[in-house]
Amino acid sequence: MTLVRIAALLVLLSVPAAAQEEKKTAIEVVQAELSICVGYYTFVRGCAIEQSNINAASVATANVDKLRKYAYQAGQAVNMSAETMLSRLKVAIEQQQKLLAGDCKNIVKLDEAYGGRCKQLSDDPQAVLDQYLKK
Repeated sequence: MTLVRIAALLVLLSVPAAAQEEKKTAIEVVQAELSICVGYYTFVRGCAIEQSNINAASVATANVDKLRKYAYQAGQAVNMSAETMLSRLKVAIEQQQKLLAGDCKNIVKLDEAYGGRCKQLSDDPQAVLDQYLKK
C-alpha cells in the first residue's frame, strides 16, 4: 500500500471519530445552555410567585421541568457525571443571583441576558443543537 493510500485511509477512518467528537462537543454546549436556562426559569418562577403572577409561575415551572429533563438527557448522552451536571447548574445559578441581587425588580437584567435564548431552547432544543452541529 502506498503512503498516499495509507494517508487517505487514515483520513477516512478519522472522519467518523471527528464527527462524533463534534457532536459530543455540541451536546455538551447545549447541556450547559440548558443548565443556564433551568436557573433562569427557576428565578422567573420565584419572582412570578412573589408577584402573585400564577400564569407566569406555571409557565416557568413547566419550562424548568422540561429543560431539567433535557439537560439530564444531554448530559447522559455524553457520559457526563451527575456531579458535573449539578456543578454547571450551581455556577449558572450563582451568576444569575448576582444579576438579580436579591430583588425581583432586577428580573429585567436576567431577561435581557438569558430570556431570548432560553425561550429558543424551551421551544425547540433540537434546533439549537442543530445550530451547533452546522458550525
